[in-house]
Amino acid sequence: MSLRNAALPLFAFAATALAACMQSAPVSVGAQAADTGYHVYDGAPHEGPYVSAHRGGAAYAPEDTLAAYQNAARLGVDDFETDTSLTSDGVLVLIHDGTVNRTSNCTGNVSAFTLEDLRKCDAGYWYVPGQGTTSGTHNDTQSHPYRGKGVVFPTAQEVFDLAKSLGPLGPTVTIELKDYDCRAAAPALVDLIHASGIQHRIIVQSFEPYCLDLVKLGDSTIATLHLSNEGCTAPLAYNIARGHNYVSPTWVSQADGGDVNAECADAVHAAGQKLVPWTVDTIADLQFATDIGSDGIITNYPACMMQMQGRPMPASVTPPDIAFPEPLAACKG
Repeated sequence: MSLRNAALPLFAFAATALAACMQSAPVSVGAQAADTGYHVYDGAPHEGPYVSAHRGGAAYAPEDTLAAYQNAARLGVDDFETDTSLTSDGVLVLIHDGTVNRTSNCTGNVSAFTLEDLRKCDAGYWYVPGQGTTSGTHNDTQSHPYRGKGVVFPTAQEVFDLAKSLGPLGPTVTIELKDYDCRAAAPALVDLIHASGIQHRIIVQSFEPYCLDLVKLGDSTIATLHLSNEGCTAPLAYNIARGHNYVSPTWVSQADGGDVNAECADAVHAAGQKLVPWTVDTIADLQFATDIGSDGIITNYPACMMQMQGRPMPASVTPPDIAFPEPLAACKG
């Protein structure tokens, strides 16, 4: 089967991205704002899939923090990808894990903290530039430029407010419910989405199909994305049966036996669904995911994909007000 988007061949994509380094959901490009400000989301079209910043673009700023999403807004990404869990006082906060141990200087379960106590943790403590998601193996000899910079765990309300502030053509938000607390978190999230003013720009994702079903039970018009470690077939079948909207399989490179390919994309599209693989990080994989017809791509390196698409970019992929030991490349090294 022939690959699609032949107008954007691999050598051209790779050359553009490598030089910079030395929808589907609504997409908006437009002019670039000043380097210290947010991108101007004015609805100008672009070629290729929408670019979803995984945990805010975790290679460039601490994952799942406002620092990351503000930087993603500065870059002009199409989608803020994030995760949420409930605090002990019932507030939906943005964090990937069930504990705060991996990314902060605190320890313990998220569900054991009140929001006030959680805000005392340094959510940028273990961030390492260019690492992708923060490693669980902590190393004090590495650079940690966000330590002591006041980075806290944000609320879901705050990221919705940020997206809304970027205007009617601003980015979508894809937010993940976790299997361990979605019975309580799903209805709370539905209520928050209803009050957000950008319901049409919010997508709820989960690995647990039951969590997605709870969202649809609360409001069938909320878009849902089925994350999966099982390729295309199983999540697609479930989506068709239960009315979910996006198929998001784990990305494995073709050389390593990955099954997210043109046949997968054809099946997803034939069912009226959208294909959004995660997490796609290398230049070659970003190109392949584009060529097969992915509707969106979730990546830790969103600026790399955007440069490959020839989109306007600020001078630096990292926030200009944070001192990094050296300029950070847009693409994975």
